Amino acid sequence: MLGQYRFGSSELRPSERQLLVDGAPAALGARAFDLLLALIERRERVVDKSELLDAVWPGLVVEESNLQVQMSSLRKLLGRNAIATIPGRGYRFVAALDADGTENVNAGAQTTTNPNNLPRLRTRFIGREKALDDCAELLHDSRLLTLSGIGGCGKTRLAQELAQRQLGAFPDGVWFVDLGPLQDAERVPATVAATLGIKDAAVAPLERLTDHLKSRQTLVLLDSCEHVIDAAVESIDALLERCGALKVVATSREALGMQGEQIFMVRSLSLPATADLDEMLRSEAVRLFVDHARLVLPDFTVHEGNAAAIAEICRRLDGIALAIELAAARVRVLSVDEIRARLDDRFRLLTGGNRAMPRHQTLHATMQWSHDLLTAPERRLFRRLAVFAGGCTLPAATDVSGDAADEYGTLERLTALHDKSLLIVDRDTRAQPRYRMLETVRQYAAERLNEAGEGDDMRTRHLLHYVALAERAALGMEGPRQGEWFAALWHEQENLLAAHAWCAHAAQGGAHALRLAASLSRYFPATAQYALGYRLAEAALGLARGGVECADGALTLISMSFCAMRLGQYDVAYSCAERGLDIARSLDDVELIARALSAVGASLHAKDEPLRAIASFQEACDRARAGNKPQSLGFALCGIAEVHRELGNLAEAEPFYEESLTLARAREDARATAIGLGNLASLWIMSGRLDRARAALRESMGLRTTMNSKAVVECQLDVVAALAAASASHAQAARFHGATLTRLRESGFRHDPADEAFITGWMARSREALGAAAFDAAEAEGKAQNYEVAMAEMERWLRSGE
Repeated sequence: MLGQYRFGSSELRPSERQLLVDGAPAALGARAFDLLLALIERRERVVDKSELLDAVWPGLVVEESNLQVQMSSLRKLLGRNAIATIPGRGYRFVAALDADGTENVNAGAQTTTNPNNLPRLRTRFIGREKALDDCAELLHDSRLLTLSGIGGCGKTRLAQELAQRQLGAFPDGVWFVDLGPLQDAERVPATVAATLGIKDAAVAPLERLTDHLKSRQTLVLLDSCEHVIDAAVESIDALLERCGALKVVATSREALGMQGEQIFMVRSLSLPATADLDEMLRSEAVRLFVDHARLVLPDFTVHEGNAAAIAEICRRLDGIALAIELAAARVRVLSVDEIRARLDDRFRLLTGGNRAMPRHQTLHATMQWSHDLLTAPERRLFRRLAVFAGGCTLPAATDVSGDAADEYGTLERLTALHDKSLLIVDRDTRAQPRYRMLETVRQYAAERLNEAGEGDDMRTRHLLHYVALAERAALGMEGPRQGEWFAALWHEQENLLAAHAWCAHAAQGGAHALRLAASLSRYFPATAQYALGYRLAEAALGLARGGVECADGALTLISMSFCAMRLGQYDVAYSCAERGLDIARSLDDVELIARALSAVGASLHAKDEPLRAIASFQEACDRARAGNKPQSLGFALCGIAEVHRELGNLAEAEPFYEESLTLARAREDARATAIGLGNLASLWIMSGRLDRARAALRESMGLRTTMNSKAVVECQLDVVAALAAASASHAQAARFHGATLTRLRESGFRHDPADEAFITGWMARSREALGAAAFDAAEAEGKAQNYEVAMAEMERWLRSGE
């Protein structure tokens, strides 16, 4: 007996009766230890259950279920690939032992002499240990396992590794059959027969196969079935029907669609969540990149200087194994920064792959292989979906693709594209399913779209679809369903940005850009995307040039003014508001005039001109009352109250806040209601009515899921911090303030001067009460919190005063 046994990340020490996993002692009972030792010592053969029972429970009569319990314990620790179950015969230890204690770089090394033709793998198998365990478990319970996924994702490599680790479970052999080169589907059974060495030409190939395999415990791996799928299904069906001990693993870009088929979707490699070096090196995609980069540049390493670029390469290549391998090979002649910079032209960059497999020699070839298998209607929809930047819903796909009269036809083709691994379905219980391409697939589809001469037309259809959606949303964001509309726009934001970008090329692009910017004038501020909202408005005005003198132009200027104010650009905010007001007056549009006057008032208030600000807000109130425009009236009333509060006129401010809040409640406008409650809470804190302030903030924060607007919540976190300071909860005040600073930094939001003075004063009190060091430490803790953690803590604190 050896002093110790090493396999994978585990080490068994018989003399110490100890199992180490990843260097740490594993919790393993005495019976399970004895079972593992017995299997390792008899690893050259299958061990039947009675022999194991005698070895582990010598001299005792025990139920077979005891053996199963201990086996389950071992597999939880070691994975299903270490010990194979041989149906009707027993168990066998099949993990590769590393006798000299060095790193075992080929976990799939053969451990038996069972017949096979598996290729000797020349590169390490990276990650996917859980996928291997899952596949082994599925294969244990089924006779047909199909590994399905996009071309180049690593189906073949995973199947080969699985087969290597299953060698001990199939005494009559494991056979790899590559169907990829076949041009004639009828050659499938003959190819399988030839691979297994069955050469009786007088008998039909499928009959020869069934005669040969009907009494043998064999695993057949059929690789690349998608282009000969009907013939593959026919052969597999006949073999499984007549050969009771046979199991089949198939790889295919689409499922075979057979009875009893167990499907395992091979996903992209895991990506790094951050650029932290430890996090990077745990990522499967980065580990694969590094492994293949070292094949051409042996001293290649990940360091602070290239980590971010490597992470971006892996993300932009969607974790597709083939694409990452091809990109890594380029480090021979390019830096990782140069590789990253060329990914917009990835199909020319990523060439030079496996010459033995032409469909894997370039990234373009593997995409072409999938495309060639589509029907003509599927190809048409495939290329037209390239215009969607952030996925799409079924109605959007139907409308933009030009099949508006045939939604069910579009659904059928979407389903086919999904089944052929060219489309991902994202499901969210709160929204419609979304159909999305990986970016690599989308780039290929865009090439086909432009090649077909349909690019301009499809992008214009896309633009018009999202202009119409934004205009519907602009109405919906003002009422009781505003949360749904904010969520819908959030899902479609990438499409909205793509539509806006196309305005520079489309006929009447300036007018379309203004329509988009005007319709989204509430969305970007409500989602704290002030810089983005500003840029889109500015671009729309530039595209429109002389066509700005319209309602959409005025709304765009008002939106730009509000975003500029939140970014601290008060002079720009005032200039935009004044220009918008001039257009509104020329149109004699009451609501536009009221909104523009409020924008002027807000920018004057920010510029520290309170009397002029009140005059502008008051005119806005008068216009809105006369025109029966409650939303514009509520905003103007709130503006007057804000100026009075800054001036210390709390009694004058309160009724304006109250009326504004009443109007918001009447409209069932959750966002305006939350803002009104937050404003009143600030006033009540200043006047010492802390219980009322706490109740108002509880109600305001309770609306956050209804209104779907993080911006409102984030700017009120500081009001909660002020309430904590006023309540002498100074450490809590510092934590809330720290959490707010993180949120505001992320969004670019700046409080207006009145709110900034309010917060600064209360935080100064807490700093003085705690001392600078304790305040800074608590504030740092708050800064480190993520949004959900900060919100949960704040809500608990607000409820604690009930």
